[in-house]
Amino acid sequence: MRGIAFGLALLLVMGCAAQNRGGASVDQNEVAARAIELGTAYLRQGDYGRAKDNLMKALTIDDQSAPAHHTLAIVFQQEREFRLAESYFKRAIALDPEMIAARNNFGGFLYAQGRPVEAVEQLTIATEDLFYELRPQAFENLAVAYLALDDRLAARDAFERAEALNPRLPRTLLELTLLHLQDQNYPAAKALYLRHRAIAPESARSLSACAKIYAIFIDAAERSRCTTDLLRIYPASMEASEAVAESQGGVDGR
Repeated sequence: MRGIAFGLALLLVMGCAAQNRGGASVDQNEVAARAIELGTAYLRQGDYGRAKDNLMKALTIDDQSAPAHHTLAIVFQQEREFRLAESYFKRAIALDPEMIAARNNFGGFLYAQGRPVEAVEQLTIATEDLFYELRPQAFENLAVAYLALDDRLAARDAFERAEALNPRLPRTLLELTLLHLQDQNYPAAKALYLRHRAIAPESARSLSACAKIYAIFIDAAERSRCTTDLLRIYPASMEASEAVAESQGGVDGR
């Protein structure tokens, strides 16, 4: 699912102290936490084998570690072992229902699996945590799931919540641009598009929106620039095909 961020949480696991061969005390808390930290680092580097080795080490110390289960879920998702990924996501949430990062990531996983109703359930819970540092992204993810359900009103509300919390989310700005275009709220669409263009590279979707906006505002030069860039940079895109069809049919984009 585009727009779903991992947002991994490095949480210390609970363990016990043991003695090493030299008689010095070994804090199993620290050993497990270090294993999770290393596993997460290897995950981010794309070294899934070492990530799993370290995470399984953490689970050997504490098989009730929600962070280890959560991170393993993401590893298996990246390896396209989807049944394992789902089982580890569910285990992490069962062990710690308040682990909001797991809810957000599981929601993204469910959306990617074509299960937007279940994704909405998990992402809604993620957005309810007022102190979750990725709450804006969680609202954005929730909005994308609502779009998959063709619930435009709920999607727009969630995008607007995301934008209020973080006004520099490129995808949120673009999706709101497109929603306002569909609602014929052209001044709002133009303002949102300009904010998006100021912080993100153009895409086929943004260039298509640009061409439509400037057709409405009768700016031939800007409309031409956007259409030309769309056809030049993204000639195989659906948006480029639509632009060609509109030009051949004499559609003015209104």
